[in-house]
Amino acid sequence: MVRAYLLAASICASSTTALMGSSAGSAVNAGEPIRNLAGRWAGNGTVIPASGPSETFKCVITYFPSDDGARIKQNLRCKGVSYSFDAATHLQIAGAQVTGQWNDNIYSMSGTVTGTLTDDGFDILLSSRYFEARMRVVSNNCEQSVTVVPERKDEMKELAAVLKKC
Repeated sequence: MVRAYLLAASICASSTTALMGSSAGSAVNAGEPIRNLAGRWAGNGTVIPASGPSETFKCVITYFPSDDGARIKQNLRCKGVSYSFDAATHLQIAGAQVTGQWNDNIYSMSGTVTGTLTDDGFDILLSSRYFEARMRVVSNNCEQSVTVVPERKDEMKELAAVLKKC
């Protein structure tokens, strides 16, 4: 269950905040890139656990941005060999700052998302009662590349995923 929790938190926050990547150079006006996320994204990824073989997973993510691009809601469903989850995330965007919360509907877990926009995406901290992880996302209008590395590597060493919309 802990591994599924780490994965759910990582993917939920990472895919939701990937919306920031296409706003490079215009962090103050992030509305357009956020609105461009609207719709369904699908992809594959790999989790490298602390021990044992890597595991692959598939995800479908749907984004619902506000008209002004200051908020976004995301629904996420992922399935792998030893887990599945269903999560929702709500984010607020203010200039270059990103804040928000996520909730996993299967495991009844939640956490926070805080981050900063960069030139080619964003850097973010995922936090919850059970873990913290650093995340890097690079995004354009058609593809999101996500890498998550937890502070403690007793359950997971790394998560990497690519999601596509086009």
